[in-house]
Amino acid sequence: MRAGVKSIAAALIAVLAAARAPGASGAQAAAAQACERACLYELMHQYLEALVAHDPSRLPLAAGARFTENTNTLKLGDGLWQTINRLGSFTLYAADPLERSVVYYGTAIENGQLALLAVRLKHQERRLAEIETFVIRKASGIHGTFETLRESDPVWSQPLAPAQRVSRQAMIHAADQYFNGIEQGNGDIVPFDDDCIRIENGRQTAPSTAAASGALAGRPPMTARQQFNSKAFNYIKEVTQRRYLLIDEENGIVFGTFMFAHPGNVPTPDWAATGLPPNPNALSAYPNTTEIIEAFKVRSGKLYRIFAYVSLLPYRQLPGW
Repeated sequence: MRAGVKSIAAALIAVLAAARAPGASGAQAAAAQACERACLYELMHQYLEALVAHDPSRLPLAAGARFTENTNTLKLGDGLWQTINRLGSFTLYAADPLERSVVYYGTAIENGQLALLAVRLKHQERRLAEIETFVIRKASGIHGTFETLRESDPVWSQPLAPAQRVSRQAMIHAADQYFNGIEQGNGDIVPFDDDCIRIENGRQTAPSTAAASGALAGRPPMTARQQFNSKAFNYIKEVTQRRYLLIDEENGIVFGTFMFAHPGNVPTPDWAATGLPPNPNALSAYPNTTEIIEAFKVRSGKLYRIFAYVSLLPYRQLPGW
């Protein structure tokens, strides 16, 4: 992706040069000043390069720029900036020129350990005004198979055919029904595509396979809709702070962050035999919140792909924005 971003940047520079040339029309100049997909990707490339170099002075910052890591406001240069070794090979991008925003999912090596990294940037006149980062570390005890994240599913970077596109409002509605379906234990209100696949922290969680052992032994394979209807997620009492931050109309992607509140007092079907949680470290077994850093691929108004990083936080933690 790095070489691709550099070639994109070179093309953008050529456009800017043409716009500044004598005789360039006002329309050309205005187009050159817009920060479209290539420009947004280059801003993200600049950020990641500076991060790996541990040098925030390389960044073009807007006045009053804000930086958070895992919901906490930090000084730029703190947190992962001090501990990152390098980036991994996994990359997934989305861009929203209208909202002046770009999103990156990737992996990072931090003090020799594999971690998940997501970044949201928003610019003002090509200077970074909002930097929201998420680092999911194995030490948190969160579920996932980080090592499987080597290359992203190519469907994420494929533009939708015109007939498959819907309005920005319809894209957000489709994603919002997903969270309503979790709260209500009702998959029938969610516009799932028949081929919907969900990946969370590198692990495919829908469709799920049959459980042969452990606390879930005997549970059949399920689609995402069937999981919702099984009431398996009833321990998620509320999905709050629903922040829809980027709509990539060309590729059909909705990105946002969402807080899942787990009060720890909602028994799941797995508690039935003993009255106790099968796993005292399970998210259902004690008060906690998970911040879900989630992207939806919306095709013909339906949820075709779902990709999420899941970050474990204190109960009722706010997103910091």
